Amino acid sequence: ECNVCHGVGTVSCKDCEGKGYKPCKYCNGSGQKEDGNCSDCNGTGKDRCSKCNAQGKTKCETCNGRKQLLTFIKLKVEWTNNEDNHVVEQSSGLKADKLHSVKGKELFKISQIMVYPLYGFPNPAIAEASDRLIKEHQSKYAQTSRILQQRQTVDLIPITKVNYKWKNNIHVFYVYGNENKVNAEDYPATCCCVIL
Repeated sequence: ECNVCHGVGTVSCKDCEGKGYKPCKYCNGSGQKEDGNCSDCNGTGKDRCSKCNAQGKTKCETCNGRKQLLTFIKLKVEWTNNEDNHVVEQSSGLKADKLHSVKGKELFKISQIMVYPLYGFPNPAIAEASDRLIKEHQSKYAQTSRILQQRQTVDLIPITKVNYKWKNNIHVFYVYGNENKVNAEDYPATCCCVIL
């Protein structure tokens, strides 16, 4: 049923407010002129409404007079990749957030509808992190989303720490990842040369 006309197919005319007539524009609705009755409205003071043909109702524009609407439910589906990372045993001094932008040697990878913790992995810290991350994902996303696929990977990212002496001061820089990125936060002379 059309919600605008309530299934009638017509609505009240807006021009004449549903009356079917408007005040005569020549006599302002009085029916009189200076020389007697208004000849345009025959002394009634009313003009037929041309919009609704003096019926007081017009065809509903929402349903085009058909009294019903074709309706549908709009469903919005969002696809999101939720990702968590954990760094294990990284005691070189390089900040862990630097490692998210590089690749390493892939030690383990599995993709399934639901993945399981890596029990029995040679490094117990990785097994614990795997168990914790899977439980966190279940509690965070299973109630509000449908998990279609999960992936779990373990990467070994190479980090080389270089200690060097410059002007009797000890400094450090790091070369890390398969891409050989360099991090030298305390590099002493940034204006003059570049580490390649």
